[in-house]
Amino acid sequence: MTAKSDGNPAPSDAASPFPWIPVLALILVNGLWGFSFPVVKVLNEMSDLQFAIAPGKESTSFRVLASAWMIATRFSIALCLLFIVWNGLVRRATRQEWKAGFYIGVMFYFGLVLQVIGLASIPASRSGFLTSLTAVFTPLFGALVFRKYPNRWMVSGIVLAVIGVIVLTGLIVWTPAGFQLAEDAADRWTLGDTLTTLGSMFFAFQVLFLDHYGKRIDSVAVTPSMFLTAALLGWLTIGLLLGTPLRSGIGVEGMELRDWTELSLKPIFLSSLGLLAVFCSLVAFGWMNKYQPYVTASQAAVIYSLEPVFASSWALFLPGLLSILSGIKHHNEQLTFGLVVGGLLILIANFVALYRSPTQ
Repeated sequence: MTAKSDGNPAPSDAASPFPWIPVLALILVNGLWGFSFPVVKVLNEMSDLQFAIAPGKESTSFRVLASAWMIATRFSIALCLLFIVWNGLVRRATRQEWKAGFYIGVMFYFGLVLQVIGLASIPASRSGFLTSLTAVFTPLFGALVFRKYPNRWMVSGIVLAVIGVIVLTGLIVWTPAGFQLAEDAADRWTLGDTLTTLGSMFFAFQVLFLDHYGKRIDSVAVTPSMFLTAALLGWLTIGLLLGTPLRSGIGVEGMELRDWTELSLKPIFLSSLGLLAVFCSLVAFGWMNKYQPYVTASQAAVIYSLEPVFASSWALFLPGLLSILSGIKHHNEQLTFGLVVGGLLILIANFVALYRSPTQ
């Protein structure tokens, strides 16, 4: 790879060798993101315990507030660390890079809010596979933006993804007579599934925005603006819910900001936020912003489809460990027929949808 003036290697093109270093870096990024799924799920449960919320009895406003708090504190910590350990990056960011980071950060924030809310009611592994639909939505939205009709591979991928989601969520089950619609199919698809799927749409636009801006600027320099945007939107959401008449919809009498501060200072909550801030935010998004522009948006989306594999792997043992540390009864997740078959279909759909994608 040749060098750009900003010190980063130039994005790969048709004549360049395969970008192994960016690909390996993005795979590690997905491993770190996968780690965040079971951690955030336990943080949701700790929030419920702090305010004596019975399972399934929380209000939508409370779930939004809890997710906004996690995001605001996580990215505030990450931003502070960025100023300390990577001050040169902050100082060299140009106005254009701050602007690009803002747009990317807005898409990321709304996607993450929806994902965190969804994680309160669905397993971490299921959330991971639904989030991976980003790989299907990315070329689809890219085709719409560039006004190109979806090709047959994209259409086939979308169909496979729909079938995979149906199996994953248990709408269709295996019986001695073969595949059949579950008797309680109407209850199998939850609000958490819907919100997580909507979140993956926002993540798709995040990928497309980074692909659009990243090849024209120093892509890693959008990281400070992205973190700042996510943190500010989080604090703004908290302010609206706690400082306006909207607080009446939270459903917790006498809730104050200090209650959330008290929760965040608990050792397991604080250490979990710290891990999310350092590894899943500072390192992961720093590498994402640095290395994604060296692959196409479609290649990036395929790599990001590995996220649910990592999420499911972490969920097999991490919740039990966090349960011991937090004192919350939380079992490790198990591999089920729906998870394995549905997840596999979604992964195949990701690759099929991206084959000869028009965004390449």
